[in-house]
Amino acid sequence: MRLRPRTLGLVAALAMSSALVAGAAPATASPGVDLKAAGARVYGADRVGTAVAASKSFSGGKAAAVVLTRSDTYADALAGAPLASDKTGPVLMTSRTALQPEVAAAIKDVLASTGTVYLLGDGNALSADVENAVKALGYRTQRVSGADRLSTAVEIAKLLPAATTVSVVNGWNFPDGLAAGALMGVVEKDTKHSIGVVLLSDGTNLGAPTANYLASRQFQTKLAVGGTAVTAVGRSTAGWAQLAGADRYETAALVAQQFTSNAFFDDATTVLGVATGENWPDALSGSALMAYGGGPMLLTAKGSLPDSTKRAIDVLKADAAAGGKSITQVLVFGSENSVSRAAYDAAVAAAS
Repeated sequence: MRLRPRTLGLVAALAMSSALVAGAAPATASPGVDLKAAGARVYGADRVGTAVAASKSFSGGKAAAVVLTRSDTYADALAGAPLASDKTGPVLMTSRTALQPEVAAAIKDVLASTGTVYLLGDGNALSADVENAVKALGYRTQRVSGADRLSTAVEIAKLLPAATTVSVVNGWNFPDGLAAGALMGVVEKDTKHSIGVVLLSDGTNLGAPTANYLASRQFQTKLAVGGTAVTAVGRSTAGWAQLAGADRYETAALVAQQFTSNAFFDDATTVLGVATGENWPDALSGSALMAYGGGPMLLTAKGSLPDSTKRAIDVLKADAAAGGKSITQVLVFGSENSVSRAAYDAAVAAAS
């Protein structure tokens, strides 16, 4: 299949909406970017602000949808990146009980007047007040929820009927799901839809909602991402490719290498995303944007770039070069509280 890369006009959009910072991003700062060669740090004062900054690629009503999730837990959002990319929009997050003013402003900035806001989770995840506030902005809403996180992922998958690939990840931890979401969310040129869905395991067991849905739907390609998911699918069925490293960084690196032109796609990626592997919010909003742009979400330690992450960048850089291309953009999500200047510099240098 062929990638359908879409332009990430993020730096230009942020230049119009907020100050560009020439040096290191402050530990707390208004949304902006820290420019360095082919790299850009995308950040806000907090997790909500970083998601708003990432959404700026859709400024001017370019989004047909927004996927909205709660800001204090990843449970319902792990499977959300493919939905956001498929429906042409960002992932935004807000508090459980209220639509925060900066999020309301971001929705109005990015979402076309005919757009839909998909709310992940039931009223206990995002309250009726949140939904009513979105409706008051003039937008249609659609709840996507199940009885638990596994069932919510299934409901998201049902909204992606063109997907031919499935990734199962551990539903009780975040890193593997966020790496898988960027890959599953890539839009394929022929179908013009996301190539895959993310489903959740109940730890080392597949879990009834996931097992039942897999039994009801045929996928051409099945990936178990992370050691926990490998164990879960191994107990239930055969025929799964395994992408599991020694730790979260190596697993994300293995997923990233599926973006090479001899793996999932016929052409090389030219964009990379990097976020901390120590917490989930920045990688969540980042993975949706990377899926939209046709690039992987790599993970880093706060203080330094892991060797496995650098090796993956080397592989992707070489693959691009073999096709007469180069890595043109490295987006690092989060301030220095999440990804240090040293890790940021190392990621950009590795891709240059």
